[in-house]
Amino acid sequence: MQNFIYHMPVKVYFEESGVKKYLPTEMKKYGQNVMIVYGGGSVKRNGILDELKNILEECGKRVFEFGGVASSPSYAKIKEGIALYKKEDIDLMIALGGGSVVDSTKIIAAGAETDEDIWDEQMVKHHIPEKMGKYAVVLTISGAGAEMDNLGACTNEETHEKKTFTGPYADFVIEDPSYLMSIPLRIFTPGVYDSLSHCMETYFGRGFNVWDEINESLMKNIIRNGRALMDNPDSMEIRSNLMWDSSLIQSFSFYTGNPGDFQAHGIENMLAAYTHATHGLQLAILQPVYYDHVVEDGQDVFARFAVNVMEVDPAGKTQIEVAKEGIEKLREFIRCLKLPETFSEAGIEVTEEIAAAVADTCNVSSTNVRQLSREEIREIILECR
Repeated sequence: MQNFIYHMPVKVYFEESGVKKYLPTEMKKYGQNVMIVYGGGSVKRNGILDELKNILEECGKRVFEFGGVASSPSYAKIKEGIALYKKEDIDLMIALGGGSVVDSTKIIAAGAETDEDIWDEQMVKHHIPEKMGKYAVVLTISGAGAEMDNLGACTNEETHEKKTFTGPYADFVIEDPSYLMSIPLRIFTPGVYDSLSHCMETYFGRGFNVWDEINESLMKNIIRNGRALMDNPDSMEIRSNLMWDSSLIQSFSFYTGNPGDFQAHGIENMLAAYTHATHGLQLAILQPVYYDHVVEDGQDVFARFAVNVMEVDPAGKTQIEVAKEGIEKLREFIRCLKLPETFSEAGIEVTEEIAAAVADTCNVSSTNVRQLSREEIREIILECR
């Protein structure tokens, strides 16, 4: 196990009707001006935004709305949020949504207390501001686990770059599983796969330690509940388990002492700068193809995954046969979730020019079972079409 320092400062309230119960007490700690950050408007249609605003106004807060955050957040939108934060002298932001909204809120917080352009500060000068804004999270869709960490990604559409920023941790998070009940399966299932992908990213790196065995149990729980969700989509118990699964993996305890394999994640990040597609959906297309390319070099870990997580029977099979069957079982799970297996099936256009640009600019992992060449990355993207 590698050396590490572990610190997880996020307080989580996990309870049905938890916003009504816990938010008034928390709001006593903050000033008058509160900014709600949200996405495309579903929180308006289902009444969650109005519920949150009413509670804040009963607490004597002035509420400012910042809506319209896209599923693949843009830096231009984030700059608008920073400007609003400064103009209205915001005391606390509340991210009302899922991963994209939470990521955007973190980056707004990172740039809220500096006069410098936060992209230039972090991406060019590699400087993290000491003072940042404050935010909390009211989670309305799970999967990304973004509520638990201090990292947020967005796309600079001028340069076709998707980069990850360092922001603050949330002061507190409220997870009300009843908020998930209105989410259609087609919106919810990419988040289920997103959670599983985070587990696999830590699992398929080099080395093996206690967290990998705990990780196996979490992956099995995600897969079991993901399958059950498709048969019983109105079960709050199933959705609540999946909600907490996604938070657990991003508590970063699974990453301690383990370098992980984030190659598919790096490819997806840069690809999203061109396609603007949902993160979990594109990972479901990319990861199995990427694993096909490296399975020969990581037979032991892929075979262990196949047996311990995907429940492949190893009797009478070679290690590589078991390993490859585990990847096919992963594809079966993706089909069970009714997620697309190719870009064309998803309605995503990926040209040879885009594939080449992504391959030339994405991060190349050195902690996976085998480092890829940029030409092989290009081939993987094209195979996914």
